[in-house]
Amino acid sequence: MTDQQFSKEMGVTHKDFYRLLPRAMGDTAYEINGNTVHAALAGGALTISLGDPQIRRIALMAIPYAKVSFHFDGVDEASRSSFMQHFDLSFQRGGG
Repeated sequence: MTDQQFSKEMGVTHKDFYRLLPRAMGDTAYEINGNTVHAALAGGALTISLGDPQIRRIALMAIPYAKVSFHFDGVDEASRSSFMQHFDLSFQRGGG
């Protein structure tokens, strides 16, 4: 088990992130401290840091996003992968 850290840009406002977070965390208990989420996960720890709100402009469109950083400490690869799959699906939006 090793530490793993990565970041990604998510097309959400802070309000949307915190609204969808309970569904994304599933059965994993967590605590929120400012813009940081702490959780015990599979015998290790997970820290999610939400970056400053940003706006991406494309012509006249303004799309909100934020950098979201994940730090897994002592969580095995299978548990990380399973968690991230569920987390990502929880934030997925319908489209066509």
